[in-house]
Amino acid sequence: MTNWRITSMAMVLLAATVACSVLGGGEAPEAGPDGSTATPAEADEPSDEVILPVSINQGLASLDSYRMTYTNDVYDSVADERSVITFTSARDANSNATYTSSESLTTTEDYQVITSDIEEQYVIGSEACILQAGEAQFTAMSDMAREVMDLFSRAISINPIIENPAYAGDDVISGVPVRTYTFEITSIGATSESEVERADGHYAVAIDGNYLVDYRLDMELRTGPEGDPDSEYSISFFEITLDEINQPADIAFPEACQQASLFSQDEFAPE
Repeated sequence: MTNWRITSMAMVLLAATVACSVLGGGEAPEAGPDGSTATPAEADEPSDEVILPVSINQGLASLDSYRMTYTNDVYDSVADERSVITFTSARDANSNATYTSSESLTTTEDYQVITSDIEEQYVIGSEACILQAGEAQFTAMSDMAREVMDLFSRAISINPIIENPAYAGDDVISGVPVRTYTFEITSIGATSESEVERADGHYAVAIDGNYLVDYRLDMELRTGPEGDPDSEYSISFFEITLDEINQPADIAFPEACQQASLFSQDEFAPE
């Protein structure tokens, strides 16, 4: 595998993440150098003012380590298919290590598997490994390839849709003091003339930094009343969670990657 294979993987993850950002909502307030949109005095005082999260990329850039999970779970009654896509991204600044995974699962309504795919990528320093179906591909990246990958990661931005937010209270999630909000989507259903059974959710932003810590959106659309055999429906669930925030992280190559590393070294060793 060449350095371009690693770059290609970064492009795939970028494209997938940007595709998810069709959920993109309103603009976040302009943030200062530390990622905060409030002065220290304002951050210490409870407020029912609505705060929108800063962009995902900007928020994560302020953290030394984290694990973020994005889940998109959609069921379509016409196709009788349930599609679950899960992206996981973890970062440890101290070891200059990142871990990303993409998992997709398609099943019928009664959970019979149609397709399943998992791909993982580990990058530690200038070494990278892609793991898929138990097979590992290992490479030592050039400084240029690593720089390009880091540039792509900075371009990733998810702005989850948030409409009509209302302050719900302060809380602590994943050890981080947060302000929580509920919201309701009112701009959906008009085009398809569907009945909106529900389209609401909640989110939480860190009091210090305004980065997104938790987000959830539940939606159900129908073309007719529940129980009507001719009624088509779609059930959607979106979730973003951030945890292990600034906690000791352990991102290490699994055994398959270690074996691939040894093979790679033997393959290019001088005779």
